Amino acid sequence: MSVTSIALLVGLLPLIIGVGIVLYLVKKVNFKSKFRLNKFIIIIYFSLLIACGVIYEIIPKETNVEKLSGEELIQLQTENNSFQKSLLKLEDNKLNQKFLKEEWTHEIKGNTLSLEYNGNDPYSTGVVVEWMDTTDQKIEGKVYRTNINVYGLNLDQKLPLHNMEWTGNQLVIHEFSAQELTFDHFSNRLYSLNQILHDEEIRMVRGQTYIHLKVPKHIEIVDSLGLQMY
Repeated sequence: MSVTSIALLVGLLPLIIGVGIVLYLVKKVNFKSKFRLNKFIIIIYFSLLIACGVIYEIIPKETNVEKLSGEELIQLQTENNSFQKSLLKLEDNKLNQKFLKEEWTHEIKGNTLSLEYNGNDPYSTGVVVEWMDTTDQKIEGKVYRTNINVYGLNLDQKLPLHNMEWTGNQLVIHEFSAQELTFDHFSNRLYSLNQILHDEEIRMVRGQTYIHLKVPKHIEIVDSLGLQMY
């Protein structure tokens, strides 16, 4: 039996108990005329409870979003910093492969490669160039994106990736469109204003998109926006 089936049975257990109670009351309790109203009220009450339970079970559930602690956020930021340092040093064996999103090869004509950015935040993307001792025209690329976390909520799976588009010898990086994400927060704790401000302090792990290009050394790169990192 799968974990989902077990969870479903456990969720239906209160409903089964409720049905049993209703049937017992209807069958065993001898209601007289003056108690008929109470009988109907009890039946209606338990029927509503059962209906609410059934509706709750059949409504599709969203995956829970895990909220991380301050220590865990520091660890994510440390991973981001370590990745950037290793990438700038071209230490491929030290790169965290969980950040790798896509890789490709593109062949250009001529001796010029142009980098362009389409969006409002070019600083969210960095290009690292590794010069290759070869005479061919092939550009190899890998796209990475590091941890993104806001208010302790992991947004890596919620936000789309930047899109890479080749037009001849021009690589255009398209920033994803604005995204509206809504999260609900429930708590039975009592807060003072100072506690709210402290607990809801903006804690952000800002992830970046990195493009690692392997470029033949005879090709010149035109980078008007300064996307290339050194």
